[in-house]
Amino acid sequence: MVNLQTSERRVPARAAVLSLGALAIPILGATIFPEALGDYAALLWLTALIPAFLFAYYRGWQGAATALALGMATLSTTEAVSTWLGSPVPDLLLGIVIAYVAITMGIGWLAEILHRDRDEVEELAFTDALTRLPNRRHAEVFLENEFAAAARGRPLSVVLFDLDRFKAFNDSLGHEAGDAALEAFADVLIQTTRRMNLSARFGGEEFISILAGTDLKGATIFAERVRSGLAALRLGSGGLTVSAGVAAYDGTHFDPKELIASADRALYEAKRDGRDRVRAAGVATSEGADAWIEDEAEEEDAAVRLAPHHVAPLGEGRSALVVEEDAQLRGLLVTYLEASGFSVAEASDGDEAIRALAREFDLVVIELRLKRVHGHEIIRAVKSRHPTTQVFVITALQDAHIAADALHAGANRYLFKPFAMPELQAHLVDALKHRDHLLAQEERRRELTPEGIERANAAHDAILGGTRALVRAVEVRDPYTAGASTRVAAYAEILADALDPDAMLLPREMLRIGCEVHDVGKIGVPDGVLNKAGALDPVELAEMRKHPEIGRSILEPIIDDPIVLAVTSWHHERWDGTGYPDGLRAEAIPLAARVVAVADALNALTRPRAWRAARSWEEAMKIICDASATAFDPDVVTAVVELQDALKEI
Repeated sequence: MVNLQTSERRVPARAAVLSLGALAIPILGATIFPEALGDYAALLWLTALIPAFLFAYYRGWQGAATALALGMATLSTTEAVSTWLGSPVPDLLLGIVIAYVAITMGIGWLAEILHRDRDEVEELAFTDALTRLPNRRHAEVFLENEFAAAARGRPLSVVLFDLDRFKAFNDSLGHEAGDAALEAFADVLIQTTRRMNLSARFGGEEFISILAGTDLKGATIFAERVRSGLAALRLGSGGLTVSAGVAAYDGTHFDPKELIASADRALYEAKRDGRDRVRAAGVATSEGADAWIEDEAEEEDAAVRLAPHHVAPLGEGRSALVVEEDAQLRGLLVTYLEASGFSVAEASDGDEAIRALAREFDLVVIELRLKRVHGHEIIRAVKSRHPTTQVFVITALQDAHIAADALHAGANRYLFKPFAMPELQAHLVDALKHRDHLLAQEERRRELTPEGIERANAAHDAILGGTRALVRAVEVRDPYTAGASTRVAAYAEILADALDPDAMLLPREMLRIGCEVHDVGKIGVPDGVLNKAGALDPVELAEMRKHPEIGRSILEPIIDDPIVLAVTSWHHERWDGTGYPDGLRAEAIPLAARVVAVADALNALTRPRAWRAARSWEEAMKIICDASATAFDPDVVTAVVELQDALKEI
């Protein structure tokens, strides 16, 4: 329970000091000024009631008893000292003692009643009245605490349950039967949930279990036990089932709401796949999830604990090279990849890795910080020999700029330590699809005649022309953006000349194409949101923020260029990590996207919008400079300031 029990309440230090002062008053009066006070000295003992009030307020009966004991001890000590000093004892002392005891006990009785009432109110505030489970507020408080512990390394999982077709159950059998079903499911949760964890009613027929110290596999097994427990009750004529979505904290969740959202997406998968089943975030297929659930053994061996992720033959017929100096991490990666079907080679340093690259691998996983041969050299060696091989780099979070440099060197993806295996699996699925796509393209190119190559180039130009037509369609829907892509491209090229004069990181043609199509995803944003004459509300803002992902989904099948896709996907990411859609930060955002973010902002600020007039050039420059190191890359902002005369001409 969240409410504090009386025995757990503590008396604040200030109240304790005040109580000691109140007890000192009669002592001083009886020993120092007995003659001056005379018979009135006994009245000083009324100050001893102050500890009774304070201690009873905080600790009820226990506090009153403590105050009474302190008061009587003080009284006895004072009387003994007074007698020893030959001071007279007041005649009213006996009456004062009786009154003190009676009043103190009365205070304790009233305080205890108040404490019980307060405990009941607190319990009602944190408890669902029907099921007697903790309610949503209680769950959110509990999850906040456990999320903080998870951020420090303790495992944490969340399970969302939703009773299947509960409305139909309620309508056909009546609300009493529905309430009884909710209570029965609550009993299942209570019987299944360990004391250290918490299960709560999250709203309606939705429940949540917060499992501290539990990984994804353990949480999935827990969810399956709950599902089976409900199925065994056979509620109603046709029974009642429950679907569940499981998610585990893996370091990519910035707050508890994101963890709940992951579980909610998994719950949606369970509903979509037919209900009455459990789905775990990060498990690639429904068949994989079912196979994982069936294996309920809790092996301690790390290799076996990783095995549930391999159920879909992700790496079957494929090869991987793991380059990692840390033997423990290398062993875990090798075990996981082998369990996923890969044929795995391993290297403990850069020299071994270079020798291993005599053969081609589907996947290379590299720790960037290696002795003798740096990870960047290995990346370039891989890409120069085997361009379609997918390269994953592993580094610490504080080395985000190194990860960004690795991407520029040719790496396909990066993982920050510590990372979770579901995160690795999600990257693997996407990377292997990308490699298959590249291999298929190569195969088609080899089969093309010169005439076929010419036709392919013409088709590519036609596809690019069609994409530009989509951009023009966006500009027709949003007249305030007319010509924006051309201006953004012109700004970006000027900045690129200063930041990357040799065009090594920012190939000008692809940067220009990226700028031209960076807002193509707005084709999927409703007109009412796109042209609203005023600030967007949270729902509308969420719709608008979908356009980078929509744009990438449009372009990825037809434009296979990392610069174009990076610009489209991440031009709304922020230097401080608060942007969207992926919350990338600092150098982890590709340089092209950082450049276009500033160019796009400069264009937007100096052009009118439906809800405001155009800003002056000076105002726009001030806004951009003020956002340096928060929204924008400081180096790009510096280039804007230095080149503003050339930019202003555009």
